[in-house]
Amino acid sequence: MQNTETRNLFHTGEDLAVKYLIHKGFKILERNYRIQGGEIDIIAQNEDTLIFVEVKTRKKHSMKMALMNISYTKQKRISLTAVRYINQHPENVKPKIRFDIIIVFYYYEDNTYSIKHLEDAFMPIV
Repeated sequence: MQNTETRNLFHTGEDLAVKYLIHKGFKILERNYRIQGGEIDIIAQNEDTLIFVEVKTRKKHSMKMALMNISYTKQKRISLTAVRYINQHPENVKPKIRFDIIIVFYYYEDNTYSIKHLEDAFMPIV
Protein backbone atom coordinates (compact mmCIF):
# COMPACT_ATOMS: atom_id res chain seq x y z
CA MET A 1 0.00 0.00 0.00
CA GLN A 2 1.23 3.48 -0.85
CA ASN A 3 2.08 5.88 1.92
CA THR A 4 0.43 9.30 2.16
CA GLU A 5 3.47 11.15 0.82
CA THR A 6 3.59 8.96 -2.29
CA ARG A 7 -0.17 9.30 -2.90
CA ASN A 8 0.09 13.08 -2.53
CA LEU A 9 2.97 13.14 -5.00
CA PHE A 10 0.93 11.15 -7.56
CA HIS A 11 -2.11 13.42 -7.11
CA THR A 12 0.07 16.52 -7.46
CA GLY A 13 1.58 15.06 -10.64
CA GLU A 14 -1.86 14.43 -12.14
CA ASP A 15 -3.03 17.92 -11.14
CA LEU A 16 0.03 19.44 -12.83
CA ALA A 17 -0.55 17.32 -15.94
CA VAL A 18 -4.16 18.57 -16.15
CA LYS A 19 -3.04 22.20 -15.77
CA TYR A 20 -0.38 21.65 -18.43
CA LEU A 21 -2.91 20.20 -20.89
CA ILE A 22 -5.42 23.00 -20.26
CA HIS A 23 -2.65 25.56 -20.80
CA LYS A 24 -1.87 23.85 -24.14
CA GLY A 25 -5.53 24.25 -25.20
CA PHE A 26 -6.83 20.78 -24.40
CA LYS A 27 -10.31 20.22 -22.99
CA ILE A 28 -10.36 17.72 -20.11
CA LEU A 29 -13.23 15.24 -20.44
CA GLU A 30 -12.44 12.83 -17.59
CA ARG A 31 -9.96 12.27 -14.79
CA ASN A 32 -9.29 8.83 -13.36
CA TYR A 33 -11.80 7.09 -15.62
CA ARG A 34 -12.21 3.62 -14.11
CA ILE A 35 -13.89 0.45 -15.23
CA GLN A 36 -13.43 -3.09 -14.02
CA GLY A 37 -9.97 -4.07 -15.22
CA GLY A 38 -8.61 -0.66 -16.14
CA GLU A 39 -8.11 3.03 -15.55
CA ILE A 40 -7.11 6.01 -17.65
CA ASP A 41 -5.61 8.95 -15.79
CA ILE A 42 -6.81 11.72 -18.13
CA ILE A 43 -9.09 11.76 -21.15
CA ALA A 44 -8.88 14.97 -23.17
CA GLN A 45 -9.65 16.39 -26.57
CA ASN A 46 -7.88 18.89 -28.74
CA GLU A 47 -9.46 20.01 -32.00
CA ASP A 48 -10.03 16.77 -33.94
CA THR A 49 -8.25 14.38 -31.54
CA LEU A 50 -9.41 12.31 -28.57
CA ILE A 51 -6.44 11.72 -26.27
CA PHE A 52 -5.98 9.08 -23.57
CA VAL A 53 -3.20 10.11 -21.19
CA GLU A 54 -1.19 7.99 -18.77
CA VAL A 55 0.56 10.09 -16.10
CA LYS A 56 3.67 8.93 -14.26
CA THR A 57 5.10 11.02 -11.42
CA ARG A 58 8.62 10.21 -10.29
CA LYS A 59 11.20 11.38 -7.76
CA LYS A 60 13.94 9.56 -9.65
CA HIS A 61 14.62 11.43 -12.85
CA SER A 62 15.03 8.58 -15.29
CA MET A 63 12.88 8.69 -18.41
CA LYS A 64 13.78 5.06 -19.11
CA MET A 65 12.63 3.90 -15.67
CA ALA A 66 9.38 5.86 -15.93
CA LEU A 67 8.61 4.40 -19.35
CA MET A 68 9.43 0.86 -18.20
CA ASN A 69 6.44 1.12 -15.86
CA ILE A 70 4.14 1.36 -18.88
CA SER A 71 4.51 -2.24 -19.94
CA TYR A 72 2.81 -4.08 -22.79
CA THR A 73 0.21 -5.33 -20.30
CA LYS A 74 -0.44 -1.78 -19.03
CA GLN A 75 -0.76 -0.49 -22.60
CA LYS A 76 -3.24 -3.27 -23.38
CA ARG A 77 -5.30 -2.43 -20.27
CA ILE A 78 -5.34 1.27 -21.22
CA SER A 79 -6.32 0.38 -24.80
CA LEU A 80 -9.21 -1.85 -23.72
CA THR A 81 -10.38 0.78 -21.24
CA ALA A 82 -10.28 3.36 -24.06
CA VAL A 83 -12.50 1.13 -26.20
CA ARG A 84 -15.01 0.92 -23.36
CA TYR A 85 -14.91 4.70 -22.95
CA ILE A 86 -15.53 5.20 -26.67
CA ASN A 87 -18.46 2.77 -26.59
CA GLN A 88 -19.96 4.53 -23.54
CA HIS A 89 -19.34 8.07 -24.83
CA PRO A 90 -19.73 8.10 -28.63
CA GLU A 91 -20.46 11.84 -28.47
CA ASN A 92 -16.79 12.44 -27.58
CA VAL A 93 -15.27 10.43 -30.44
CA LYS A 94 -13.06 12.45 -32.79
CA PRO A 95 -11.55 11.61 -36.20
CA LYS A 96 -8.17 10.98 -34.54
CA ILE A 97 -7.38 9.06 -31.37
CA ARG A 98 -4.01 8.89 -29.67
CA PHE A 99 -2.34 7.63 -26.52
CA ASP A 100 0.00 10.04 -24.73
CA ILE A 101 2.24 9.73 -21.71
CA ILE A 102 3.02 12.61 -19.38
CA ILE A 103 5.93 12.15 -17.01
CA VAL A 104 6.15 14.55 -14.09
CA PHE A 105 9.52 14.69 -12.36
CA TYR A 106 9.68 16.02 -8.80
CA TYR A 107 12.89 17.72 -7.65
CA TYR A 108 13.06 17.37 -3.87
CA GLU A 109 16.02 19.73 -3.38
CA ASP A 110 14.10 22.81 -4.56
CA ASN A 111 10.51 21.49 -4.42
CA THR A 112 9.88 21.94 -8.16
CA TYR A 113 8.46 19.82 -10.96
CA SER A 114 9.11 19.38 -14.66
CA ILE A 115 6.79 17.87 -17.25
CA LYS A 116 7.68 15.73 -20.25
CA HIS A 117 4.81 15.16 -22.69
CA LEU A 118 5.17 12.26 -25.12
CA GLU A 119 2.46 12.55 -27.77
CA ASP A 120 1.41 9.41 -29.62
CA ALA A 121 3.54 7.42 -27.17
CA PHE A 122 2.08 4.03 -28.11
CA MET A 123 -0.34 2.39 -30.47
CA PRO A 124 -3.48 0.80 -29.03
CA ILE A 125 -3.31 -2.90 -28.28
CA VAL A 126 -6.62 -4.73 -28.55
